[in-house]
Amino acid sequence: MLRNTMRKISVIGAGRLGSTIAFSVAKERVADELVIIDIIENLVKGESLDMGQACLCPVIGSTDYSEISGSGLIIIVAGIARKPDMTREQLLGTNVKIMKSVIEQVAHYAPSSKLLIVSNPMDSMTYVALKESGFDWKSVFGMGGVVDSNRFRYFLAREFDVHIDKVQATVVGQHGEIMVPLASSVQIEGATPDLEKIKRAIERTKDAGREVIALKGATFYAPAHATSIMARIVMNDEKAVVPSSVYLEEENVCIGMPITLGRNGVEDVKEMIMTPEEREQFTVAARTLRDSLSKVGY
Repeated sequence: MLRNTMRKISVIGAGRLGSTIAFSVAKERVADELVIIDIIENLVKGESLDMGQACLCPVIGSTDYSEISGSGLIIIVAGIARKPDMTREQLLGTNVKIMKSVIEQVAHYAPSSKLLIVSNPMDSMTYVALKESGFDWKSVFGMGGVVDSNRFRYFLAREFDVHIDKVQATVVGQHGEIMVPLASSVQIEGATPDLEKIKRAIERTKDAGREVIALKGATFYAPAHATSIMARIVMNDEKAVVPSSVYLEEENVCIGMPITLGRNGVEDVKEMIMTPEEREQFTVAARTLRDSLSKVGY
């Protein structure tokens, strides 16, 4: 019997973040089958059994990449973890090699899938996945903008003492130290704009990942939740507008921009209104990403 390719999700990487992502995706109940792939057999089999018994849904854990065949969406988390004193860019050299080996398997077993990249440095890994896979650019996109925008909204809600549902805000650019939280995008229902509060929220947002890593070693829940949101949007063909790392031809990088996301991947890229200062920050982020990629042969 032929599998329905849009009801199967595979997660590559069963470490602490990968397994948290897989569990978050399983709880969304948007897939009839969930596959987790990792090089450590006991780990991935144990995670799949534990997860399946919690969600009461089919979860397959394996070291065999052939299990991803027929996946509509593949979430790639594989790579070494970021240490407290590391920038995302310092991860690049090692994780490029890991990403290339993963993409070779993905392109062989699931050439019609959409790829959601979580591995850090996320924008660069999205670019590597795109180039190594040979997939259409609309089929490869990165997670960072959703988690960064959620963090921005969280800190704004705390600064303005309002419920987060009353806060709208967007982060574009690099998922990293030179991200661009757009002050110009901030809308807070029932609150008077206060630039000092917005500036404090921007600084907390830029440092959010590093702060958590310094305290507990790694971030899990925020990126896992953001990834599950994107998985749900794709699998349900919601055609929702979210910030995501996407290929821009002129800059020749993958970088965070608002996109319309659906079953076919990136439906379109939205033009973001920015102030001149924000536009300059975005340009610097794109240039930095291009320089980093050039250093590793891309």
